[in-house]
Amino acid sequence: MTASTNTLASNDEYPPRADLREMLAQKPIPTIAPGTVDIASMVGEEPTKQAITVLNAFNSALASGDSAALEDCFLASQAYWKDQLALTYHMRTFYTPSVIAAGFLETRALRGIPGELKLEGAAQFLPATPTLQFIDCGFVFTTSSPAASCSGRMLLLPIKTNVEGGNEVLQWKIWILSTKLEDLDLHPEDETLLQSPGKELEGLETIETDVFIVGGGNAAVALAARLKTLGVESVMAERNPKVGDNWALRYDCMRFHIPTSFCELPYMCYDKEFQAPHLLSRDELAEQVRRYVAAFNLNIINSAKIQSTTYDQAAKQWVVKFDTPAGRRTAVSKHVVQATGIGSQQLYLPHMDDAEKYKGISVHSAQYTNAKVLAEQGAKSVLVIGSANTAFDVLEDCHAAGLQSTMVVRSQTYIVPVEYVCDKFSLGAYDFGVEAADRLFLTLPACVDSQLGRGLFGMFASKEPERYAALAAKGFPVVDSSHPDSVLMHNLLERAGGHYVDVGGTKLLSEGKADFKAGVEPVAYTATGLRFSDGTTADADAVVWCTGFADKDVRDSVASILGDGAAANGDGVVGEADKNLLGPRDIAARVDATWGIDDEGEIRGMWKRHLRLDNYWVTGGYTQQHRWHSRTLALQIKAALEGVLPPAYRDTPAQK
Repeated sequence: MTASTNTLASNDEYPPRADLREMLAQKPIPTIAPGTVDIASMVGEEPTKQAITVLNAFNSALASGDSAALEDCFLASQAYWKDQLALTYHMRTFYTPSVIAAGFLETRALRGIPGELKLEGAAQFLPATPTLQFIDCGFVFTTSSPAASCSGRMLLLPIKTNVEGGNEVLQWKIWILSTKLEDLDLHPEDETLLQSPGKELEGLETIETDVFIVGGGNAAVALAARLKTLGVESVMAERNPKVGDNWALRYDCMRFHIPTSFCELPYMCYDKEFQAPHLLSRDELAEQVRRYVAAFNLNIINSAKIQSTTYDQAAKQWVVKFDTPAGRRTAVSKHVVQATGIGSQQLYLPHMDDAEKYKGISVHSAQYTNAKVLAEQGAKSVLVIGSANTAFDVLEDCHAAGLQSTMVVRSQTYIVPVEYVCDKFSLGAYDFGVEAADRLFLTLPACVDSQLGRGLFGMFASKEPERYAALAAKGFPVVDSSHPDSVLMHNLLERAGGHYVDVGGTKLLSEGKADFKAGVEPVAYTATGLRFSDGTTADADAVVWCTGFADKDVRDSVASILGDGAAANGDGVVGEADKNLLGPRDIAARVDATWGIDDEGEIRGMWKRHLRLDNYWVTGGYTQQHRWHSRTLALQIKAALEGVLPPAYRDTPAQK
């Protein structure tokens, strides 16, 4: 992870992409031998007693600066330390006891921990599986540079060690250590500020603000609210005409396939009637964004089309010029945040020969509204290209409208029943408390979270092995949760989709109400439909391409979003006159690679500082991340504005 601007070429991808499934193979969940722990004894105060013993040893090693003693607190065979700003002021995950001990001592010296790590609440003993039992405990601590309050979490695993006389002694070792910045002492989060008036933007040609946010969807409004609670002013610029249009302009039948509680924005919950088992619709999502912006007086300008962006590296100042129906306006800010979504700007359409031959209707799912529109244009049949969430939504919509509907399944598709996703041990945990569930999931290393999720879904699938047997028998290349390659986090963090959370769409195929064509790629149009890679053809009056987006890495969209072509040289590159001034292409060349994971399992380029560009941030992802990491990002911006943001700790100590 160690990196330097001196060793990276301008076109190097940083950080390099890693492979989550390879990481899982290299770091399997530890196995606890049967009989290691007397489960019956782990009741009452016993888990807390054991947690205090470990925490005392940890504090003692910290106080003496004893790296070997600190290392001994961790499980020798596998250990993690995941830090979210508390000590590294970055988002890092360290592996192995020696690396963790050295890194913790080094960053502790940088930040200062004036007191001890103190247990918060009672520890819990969790017999997760017959081969995995652990103690889960929380703790708190403070730092002095900058002065801040932090939280932490330890997951402890049991081991038996031999002592003199050949007797075995049970000890608990740290498997996972997680630390997180909670609040800066100079300005703790203050929710009462959300009720303060917004900035008067009407008639302003030049808008000076702390933070200029490009975008006005979920991620943007969550960040704007977080910033406001920290006393930081922001202005959002949204390209769509109305607040909430990021949802309202989606296809009519669009709905979420996850619990409503998982989708909450910070500080405001959905009304009770929209909670589980209800699945949020497009219009309900849009209305919540409108309600949110209005309730908290957030600053937003709609119908904004950015024409140019420059960053003065010497003055550390951004200037963004954008057009609105009221005329040209200029924003001057200290920070810019790109909140335009991951995989939402550039439609992906595979290359097709003979496009001019086709006489029917061909649309990408981003341009699709509903099947009724297709029918009104004369369509009686449709080919739906793709087999993930959007494709099944469109297939159901077209079938319900009476169109002869065929899905083109180009590759194996991971299908997970919505009941698995909404189970109380999965995302249904959010129904029992959003903040607690966020801490449960988002303080775990991706490598561990992925495997726990895979194990849970695999257990569910083992109880109903015939769930998708009929679908598979018809030739659909289904991957269910019993398959070794089924890792939902791979789809979420690396593919940004490509799976289907089954809310009933598969029945159309297994019951023969809709057709599918599997294992082929469309390669060309015909006058009446499509030709495929196996030489076969299919006729249809309409084709809907549910093939996703091509810009999962924001480096592919930064320049165009910031007004590429309108800067000094007409190509987004500012001329030689001022080396300190960066244009859209200069900026795009300096941002980190985004999405996918790095070799630590951290999501690349999101919610944290970029190596080669100051004061430019990227937010996005899915709704859980909007909520959690809006705070991650807001705290960094607040610290930077106050002059107390330390350099990001990018080093990794050498492993012994």
